[in-house]
Amino acid sequence: MRSWLTRSLDQDDENRAVVVAGNSVRVVAVTAALTSLGVPWVGVDPARDAATIREQLESVGPTLIVFDSALPNLPAEFRDRWSDSALLLDMVAFPAFDTRSTHYLGAAGFSAPAAPWQNPPFLALGFTSGTTGTPKLFVRRRRTENQRVAYLRDRLGFGPGDSFLITSPLAFASGHVWVSAALALGGSVRLGPADPAQALRVLAEERLTGGFLVPPFLEELLEAAEAAPVRADLSQLRFLLSGGRHLSPRAVRQSARLLGNVLHLYYATTETGINSMAGPGDLAADPYSAGRFMPGVTVRALDPDSLLPLGTGHVGQLAIDSAYAMDEYVHRPLDTVQLDGRRHILTSDFGRVDSDGRLYVTARSSGDPRAVETRLDVVRVEGEIKEHPAVLDVCVTGAEDAPDHAIAVLVLRPELAERAAEQARGHVVDVLDRYTDDSTVVEVSRIPYNSAGKVALRELRDHGLLRSRAIADLTAA
Repeated sequence: MRSWLTRSLDQDDENRAVVVAGNSVRVVAVTAALTSLGVPWVGVDPARDAATIREQLESVGPTLIVFDSALPNLPAEFRDRWSDSALLLDMVAFPAFDTRSTHYLGAAGFSAPAAPWQNPPFLALGFTSGTTGTPKLFVRRRRTENQRVAYLRDRLGFGPGDSFLITSPLAFASGHVWVSAALALGGSVRLGPADPAQALRVLAEERLTGGFLVPPFLEELLEAAEAAPVRADLSQLRFLLSGGRHLSPRAVRQSARLLGNVLHLYYATTETGINSMAGPGDLAADPYSAGRFMPGVTVRALDPDSLLPLGTGHVGQLAIDSAYAMDEYVHRPLDTVQLDGRRHILTSDFGRVDSDGRLYVTARSSGDPRAVETRLDVVRVEGEIKEHPAVLDVCVTGAEDAPDHAIAVLVLRPELAERAAEQARGHVVDVLDRYTDDSTVVEVSRIPYNSAGKVALRELRDHGLLRSRAIADLTAA
């Protein structure tokens, strides 16, 4: 693959690659070749709609597009738009073999030695998760996998004898960077199934020692482990990493009971890398904790109006100084603030740092200063709601048309007796009443998540579920 790339790409161009494909060994081979040649590549979630994929491609302006022609969401005009300006490498189908569009097997089968290639200075492209809209493109000139390599090696003793399960898309930074770190340390990587029950079987039967699962998937895997007629033998499992959305205390306890003391939960943003890590001891002491700062990282809580630092224990808007932070957005300004002579990236998250040095993330704000998330500890509210056994999932956010109005999007366990369902609804109302006097509850069959494990607020809005009046009417009905 390296050989084919060196013959197919113009080395004098500012090459940029985009990968629009699901997880496969083929994708690993191509992206490893790109990385070793110093060609920056960025993944696009293949589950995105055609319009979003189109916008993401346009924002990069790629010279190489690695794609899966079997995907249902590729823009209709994909080939017409890009065949003249970019090299197209198809992971699946067998198009006409020509100089602009070829198939993976034809490229990978070319076994001649790679042509001379001068690696350019390191440059990484990335997209934010795009929870509320189109992901934003950014540039980073520092290797975030170094942070993960150090953690796997120094804190977890990861090495050649270990095996690492990954179920999240390689298209996202968290997925492919963990894979890169595991491979760099000589371990093996298992691209896991998308079904939680099957992933549980893989962990047990293949005797895997670690892995990365986004919180919603981990919670589904725990539910599968709870429901299994025979307890899976996971005695070889030494650690599980999760991040993207805070797990509820119920899930933390369930993980310890079913899997052992293996859970490590981190707080990260795509723009800054991993900011803090809570190990099993931290989570046992306080399951709401996001742990302590990673080496090279400082997190400060700021007054959202003045952007001045707040005292210990006070909730504010989080600003992050990280050795692994992005440099800039490509198409929009980056919000930063100078504190003690250092650049801090201003996030949309709220939280506090306690006197013992532990970080607590309370909410992710929509950016509106009136938003309910600026005054409500959403993580704790959701955690307390999920203490009721009949509650399967919940998301608390601000209404689209009234940001200071709290909306709890609720999923109850299926096939509940009506009395049990009413008790659960009463519990939800009681929790909300303790924290806010302006809230509404709406029930849905599921909460949509994107592939990064974050609530897909855009999908909830598209269904009209985050408008206070519509929800009030729906609930009354």
